[in-house]
Amino acid sequence: MSISNQQIVAYWVEHEVDLVVDWGTAHERCWRCGYRSSLEQHLVVPASMGGVRTTDNLVLLCGRCVGESPSHQDPRYLWRWLRATAVSSYDTYWTLRGWEEFEVIFGRKPLECFKEAAVNHRSLTAECRALAASEFSKTVVRYGEGRLNPSTIACVIAEIEKKLAIRHGITLP
Repeated sequence: MSISNQQIVAYWVEHEVDLVVDWGTAHERCWRCGYRSSLEQHLVVPASMGGVRTTDNLVLLCGRCVGESPSHQDPRYLWRWLRATAVSSYDTYWTLRGWEEFEVIFGRKPLECFKEAAVNHRSLTAECRALAASEFSKTVVRYGEGRLNPSTIACVIAEIEKKLAIRHGITLP
């Protein structure tokens, strides 16, 4: 018997699991990253560990999030992972991961060089947005991924930061 995404959502609405999920769109958005994409009915407890395809053992995740999810016999680990890593604002997860990746690659927070500078931070935000389209046009989404990976986003942030630093006469570390 086939289980629909709507049936999975209906089950978890009734059995509140303390997730930051808009249940009205939970049948079409990943419960972790919040992106609207093709969703997989992911087993909380893997089949190889005794999990079965029932609504109480299924969550809806995109392929990328399935790849990062824990595979463990104890369902508490998947729920803990979802609560700890899910975003509260849709369509931001992978961008936030890009900001984290920037810190790993460059050893500092993005745009921190502008903290002490005499730059209007509202205008800086507008400048970032204006540069973003140009910088994102220099990237490519890998086949099968659906969106940019965090390291590519980190590179875009670095390019935007470099251009802003030049405009404002700031030396990057």
